[in-house]
Amino acid sequence: MLAATAVVAALGVADSINPVTILVAMYLGSGPDPARRLGGFIAGVFGVYLAGGLALMLGPAELLHGALAGVEIPGADAAALVAGAGLLVIAVAVWTRRTHLARVPLPDALMRPGSAVALGAVVTVLDLPTAFPYFGAIAVIVSADLGTVSQLVLLGIFNLLYVLPLALVLVARLALGPRGHTVLAQARGAVQRIAAPLLAAGAGGIGVLLVVRGAGGVLG
Repeated sequence: MLAATAVVAALGVADSINPVTILVAMYLGSGPDPARRLGGFIAGVFGVYLAGGLALMLGPAELLHGALAGVEIPGADAAALVAGAGLLVIAVAVWTRRTHLARVPLPDALMRPGSAVALGAVVTVLDLPTAFPYFGAIAVIVSADLGTVSQLVLLGIFNLLYVLPLALVLVARLALGPRGHTVLAQARGAVQRIAAPLLAAGAGGIGVLLVVRGAGGVLG
């Protein structure tokens, strides 16, 4: 289990470097009542991501297991080709609008404490289809031949690491007090400038890999 834990933890840390969720957390933390707003947002992100992981682990995780083991899965090549093409379209769209996206603020309604949980849930639902480190971690968990409790513990570890940067934003905001608003506003501006290019690069890179993989299977 130690080896599986190390791999899952590494994937969790890699997946946690998500400019979208971090940027939203900085928005929420740069205003009044940051504890309630950020706490709700973190709860929404954690809850939906954990629920999605459980659904995968109890459902199509065996497909992931089979893919890792080299088992041929019907339709996998075509699905990879379609998914890769979709990601390339998204990457091009985000890249061409990167300057505009860097200036788009969140609607005021989503900044209220009562909306923070829903905002975290929506952001995570939209992010789940491209959560490839999460898929990899779930495949590792299923492949490790562990008991149900151990699998759930590893899934929980991944999700805790995923929300760690968001929790650190909350801790920093509370520790800095009134200065936290200025610090987070500055950091938010920096993240906002690089979020769209990073998203475009990530989607484009994964899209190319999927297209190459899918095309090779379909044409081969």
